[in-house]
Amino acid sequence: MKRIAFLLFIALSTTTYAQSLMVVEQDTVVEINSTSVADYGFHIKVKNTSSEDLEVMVRRAYANPTCAYDSGYFCWDFCYGADIDNSIGHVAIDAGMEKNDFSGHVYSPSTSATCTDSTRYVFFSGKDASDSVSVWVTIAAGPTMGTIALQVSESRLYPNPATNVVNIEVQHASEIAIYNALGALVKRKALLPGTNTVAVHDLSDGVYLYSLNGGTYKKLIVSH
Repeated sequence: MKRIAFLLFIALSTTTYAQSLMVVEQDTVVEINSTSVADYGFHIKVKNTSSEDLEVMVRRAYANPTCAYDSGYFCWDFCYGADIDNSIGHVAIDAGMEKNDFSGHVYSPSTSATCTDSTRYVFFSGKDASDSVSVWVTIAAGPTMGTIALQVSESRLYPNPATNVVNIEVQHASEIAIYNALGALVKRKALLPGTNTVAVHDLSDGVYLYSLNGGTYKKLIVSH
């Protein structure tokens, strides 16, 4: 699925404190439009450079949102909301192997603000918390960024939170897949160009992730 070239700037820098873990790849999101309510995501790939298998955890070491977003969540072994900074479980990374399981998300409110925010994530070994790698994420937004791309390409899902149904506007024939917090597929539906309605009355209250055509995962809240 074609990715939208958002005008949000994310700069990632890493500082390694030990030799077992390193960041080998990360998405660079280039745009966020502060006039459009949306969930923006990015990925970080972590490598185990040691000769032994590791159970790797992650924590959000610093977050100080000002205006670019009003909430954020990250997914590692599980998806954690803005009020939780430490993963409860781990992702197993075999010796010499890489995992692309991490996704971070920021939610842009319709404030029309221009600003910059920063968040730091630390990946560390479950055996030794000092065996870690630190990743800074800098996010900048503006009211005129990416307006043309958003008008042409962006899909829209509303209301969110949803009660009984959600409406999804897409430019082209698509497919939506909805997953629960454990990563299990709970609903899949083909979408036609224009506005589509998807029933969620049969889903339990909670946080879900949805994806269009296997693209970036976005948050959907169901509250009856």
